[in-house]
Amino acid sequence: MNNKQYAIESLVVRGNTKFQEIQLQPIQRTFVPKLSVIKMRGLYQIVEMVRQADSQNKLCQQCTDRATLPQVPVVQSFVCYPPRVEIQPRKQYEKKSSAIKKSFTEDQYQIVKKSSEQVLPRKVFTIKRAITSTTKNDESVRDVSRSASKNRLNDSKEKEPQQKIVIKFDMTNLLSYTNYLEVQPPLKGMYKAIITKGNNGSIIRQCLKSRSWWTLLEMGDELDDINLYWTQLRKQPFYGLLKQYITQKQVFTKVQKKLIQDKFNYQLKSQMYDLFDQSQTLQVHNHLECNFQVCNKKALFYNMKQYYTSINQDPFKFIPKTFHIQNGSYDSQYMEFEDYAKQNQIKTWIIKPGEQSNRGNGIELANSISEVRRMVQSKETHANGIPKTYIVQQYISKPLLYNKRKFDIRCYMLVTSINKELKAYFYQEGYIRTSCKEFNLEDTDCKYIHLTNDAVQKKSNLYGKYETANKVSYKEFQNYLQENHNYDFNIIKEQIKSMATDIVSATCQHLDPNHHFYSFELFGLDFMIDDDLKPWLIEVNTNPCLEVCCPLLSRIISHLIENTLRIAVDPMFPPPLHKKKTQLQDFKNYFDLIYSDTLIKEKNLPKILQDDDEEEVEDDN
Repeated sequence: MNNKQYAIESLVVRGNTKFQEIQLQPIQRTFVPKLSVIKMRGLYQIVEMVRQADSQNKLCQQCTDRATLPQVPVVQSFVCYPPRVEIQPRKQYEKKSSAIKKSFTEDQYQIVKKSSEQVLPRKVFTIKRAITSTTKNDESVRDVSRSASKNRLNDSKEKEPQQKIVIKFDMTNLLSYTNYLEVQPPLKGMYKAIITKGNNGSIIRQCLKSRSWWTLLEMGDELDDINLYWTQLRKQPFYGLLKQYITQKQVFTKVQKKLIQDKFNYQLKSQMYDLFDQSQTLQVHNHLECNFQVCNKKALFYNMKQYYTSINQDPFKFIPKTFHIQNGSYDSQYMEFEDYAKQNQIKTWIIKPGEQSNRGNGIELANSISEVRRMVQSKETHANGIPKTYIVQQYISKPLLYNKRKFDIRCYMLVTSINKELKAYFYQEGYIRTSCKEFNLEDTDCKYIHLTNDAVQKKSNLYGKYETANKVSYKEFQNYLQENHNYDFNIIKEQIKSMATDIVSATCQHLDPNHHFYSFELFGLDFMIDDDLKPWLIEVNTNPCLEVCCPLLSRIISHLIENTLRIAVDPMFPPPLHKKKTQLQDFKNYFDLIYSDTLIKEKNLPKILQDDDEEEVEDDN
C-alpha cells in the first residue's frame, strides 16, 4: 500500500455562540481525509471519520503500529458543543471567513490576534488512533501526552506576569478619589467591629451584617485588633491606637477626573493621589477628636460668634442672643446680660448648662431678670469636679407653631476626616418634633410646652395624641406650611443647610487637631423657626438619637445609617478579593456635600477646655 501525504490546512472550532480559528502546521500522515477545511462541533466526529477511513482502506500493520508513530505535540484541548461536521470547499470558507471573525467579541479577538503573533508556541494538530483503543500502549501514549500538556501549561504560567488588582470606578472608589486616595482591597481576611450597646446599636449591627466581609465582636475584646469602634460618646484613649500611614503617590488620569466631575460635580485641587493598601490594619472611631468644639453649648457659642464676626456678620442673626456666665452675678457677662435685658425689655430667657447637657436635663425657663440671677448664682460642680457654667439665651418668644404647639427640626450632618481632607455632608431627610401642649408663654414651668425632646415629652399623658410619637415628616410639614402660610419649606431647608456649612467652617480647625488618617462622626442638628419663617440654630449633638419609635423614624434612621456607612465606612474598607458575594443592594444617596477643605495646622487658636467627654450620658433625644 502506497503511503500518501495529506495535511489539514485550517481547523475551525465552533460552538453555539463562540468561534475560534487556529492555523495549523502540515504533518506527515499515512491517511487523512481530503479536506481543505473542517468545521466541526466536537472532537468525536474526527475520531469517527478516522474509523471509517480505516475500515475502507484497510491500513497495513506497519501504519497501525502505534509504537512507530512519530511523537508529536498534543492538541490543545477545546470546550466543544453538540457535534456536527461540515465539509466545505476552500473558496467557500474564504468567503465566510470575514463573517466568522465578526462573531468574535473584542476580548476573544485579542486572544486570537495574540495567538497569531506567536505569543504562545504554535500547536500541531494530529489525530492519534490511540484515542480509539484501550490497549496498554494507548494508555502510555495518553500519559506522555498529558505530561507534555501539563509541562507546557506550567511553563506558560511561570512566564505570565503577576496579576494586577483592577479598581472599578464605582461610587465608593470615586468617593475615595475626592479624598485623594485610592484604596486597594486586601486579598483575603475579615474586618472586625465593636458596636457598644445603647442608642439602638442593633440597627448599626444589622447594617454591618449585610456586609459579609465584616464580623462583629463583643465589648471586652482587644481594641488593638479591631477596625471600627462605634460608641455613644468619644473614647479618648482609643485615639492613641490610631497611626499614620505611608502611601505611594499616583497621578490622576483624564478618565478619573472626568468621572469625578460627572458623578459628584467635584473639582480636584491636586493632580496627585495616594495609593493605600493597608485596610486590614486600619482603625477608626465614630467620633472626631475634640468634637466637643461643636457639641458643647458654650464651645459652639464661642466658635460661631468668632466665625461670624470674622466674616463681618452679626452672629445673633443666626443664633439667639447668648451670654456665657461662669462666675454668677459678678461675672462681666452677667452685667452685659442685665443691661441688654433692661434696654430691650426682654423678660423670657432660657438657661442651659454650659457643658454636659442633653435630653433636656438642666434646662429651665425664667420670665424675669431676678430669676436668671438666682439660677446662675448656684456654685455647683459636675461629677468630674469642674464648676458648672451657664448659657443664658434669649427665648424665641414668637415661634412658628404647628397646630398651636411648639416644635423644632431635627437634621443630620456627617463629617469625615480622611487623608487630611475634611468633608461635611448634609442629610436631605429629617423630621419635626412637636410638643404635647399648646404654646403659652405665661406658663414657663411646664416643660411639655417648651421642650420638644422625646425624653421630656414621652412622660406626658398626651404623648402621641396628636401625631404618632410626636413626629411629623418633612412632607407633612411642607403641606402644613403651604396651606397655612403659603410658604415653601425647601427655602427654609436651604437656609438650614447654609447654617450647617457655617458650623463646619467655624470649627474645622478645632476638629481632629492631630489630623488622624481616618475619622468620621454623625451629628444631630436642632433648629427652630420663628413666626417670620426664619430658622435659628439651637444646638448640635454628638450622640443623635437613633431609636425607632414610629414608622417614620424606622424609615429615616435605617436609611440614615446605611447612607452613613456607604459614605464614611465602605470606601475605606473594600470587600476582600476572595469574597464572592460583595454586591450591596442599590440605594438612594441622601447626603449632599456642603463642605470640603484640606486640614492645615493653625497656631494661636482660642482654647476651649474639654470638660464633658468623659461623662457617660445617654443619647440626645
